Amino acid sequence: MKILKEGKWNIPWTAEISCSTCEARLLVEEADVLPVGNESAKYECVCAICGKLVALKKDDISQRVREVVDKKRKYWSTGDPW
Repeated sequence: MKILKEGKWNIPWTAEISCSTCEARLLVEEADVLPVGNESAKYECVCAICGKLVALKKDDISQRVREVVDKKRKYWSTGDPW
């Protein structure tokens, strides 16, 4: 298959957010997005000023970035494996 026009899938993603702790204004890039443990569809980043975790809205993150981050998500079970 040949690509005639790439579209928007590979456009680098960024978002401006405010830290809820120190109120710093931050530009979050793709590499800054972290999964929130076992909870699907929850994401966060670390504030570059105060080091606290800042929640990110799922709808503010591109699907491509969410798919990459979800592959890093660690799932665990609280039940008996048998």
